[in-house]
Amino acid sequence: MNSFEAGVQSCRSRFDVNNRRYLGSKTKLLPSIEKSVLAALGRVPETFFDIFAGSGVVGCHFANLGSRVVMNDILLHNSIAHETFLNHAHYSRESLATQLDQMDELKPLSGYITGTFGDRYFSRENAMMFDAWMEFANSAAHPAQLRSALITSIIYAADKVAQTVGHYDAFLRSSKRTKPAQLQLPETIGKGTGHLILTMDANIAVNHFEAEVMYIDPPYNSRQYSDTYHVLENLARWEKPPVFGVSRKMDRTCLKSPYSGRFAEEVFEELVLNAKADLIVLSYSNTGKSRIARSNNVLSDQHILKVLKSRGRVDVKVLPYKEFSVGKTSIRQHTERVFVCRVGQR
Repeated sequence: MNSFEAGVQSCRSRFDVNNRRYLGSKTKLLPSIEKSVLAALGRVPETFFDIFAGSGVVGCHFANLGSRVVMNDILLHNSIAHETFLNHAHYSRESLATQLDQMDELKPLSGYITGTFGDRYFSRENAMMFDAWMEFANSAAHPAQLRSALITSIIYAADKVAQTVGHYDAFLRSSKRTKPAQLQLPETIGKGTGHLILTMDANIAVNHFEAEVMYIDPPYNSRQYSDTYHVLENLARWEKPPVFGVSRKMDRTCLKSPYSGRFAEEVFEELVLNAKADLIVLSYSNTGKSRIARSNNVLSDQHILKVLKSRGRVDVKVLPYKEFSVGKTSIRQHTERVFVCRVGQR
């Protein structure tokens, strides 16, 4: 660490890829996923394709081990975070720290965020600061990679003060979070270059990229991630669209995942059959019986095994796991399974 980095660290706190609330996060399962991959491959993979990257914890973990990763997610607010954590050589850390200092001095601004989400998902005071920060971050003066880093800092700050239980299907009405939002520096990973960040439909991306290991962590149920994280996605896109309903959602038609719908079996089979990898690793939750039908799995174990076995030998590791629940779902005998398919082996 040089003297500048040491100075930055002493005066501004940091956040890392794990420091946000995210449904289905695999942070606690990283040791098991790593062990499964290394046992099957015999070493750290040279290339690792995280095709449903979400918050990015799995792909970033393998990047930290030394793999060159391809990270894909259909939501832009996730992809710009992946870019910030992994390809940090593409922007100046000194410039980022300087811009964050300038943002700390901005006056509150009543704009799109305040009118749309103020006194709902955020306190009015925090919403006004987010308006000021977002307008600053989206200035044409900022190169694309630096803009992504600034917005990532805002996204992580927003997650910490959001008046929610960790998702944005609804906001808290009785318990208000008035602590001022704080901008932090991202704790970056590795050398900061050589990784590929995508924002694509997974079934399109699979046809264009290959890796030694393809990691698949699709949605488990009918809850759409574009519904759950619409506020953060709205901020990242900064198109200021009209919103509707009590939950203040914009039109998310183009962000709907077929993995949460009635065609889940078909698109999953298509994805696996088109995967270009030596090893296909799938994480999939078994939520047991739930009080809410939309929380139940959309893919059966039988279908998963049938599809994976069409590509090679499959081993399954079952892990007890307490999920991050979005509401009053009943979690009974909840487990997480890691399916490892050795492509071409029988």
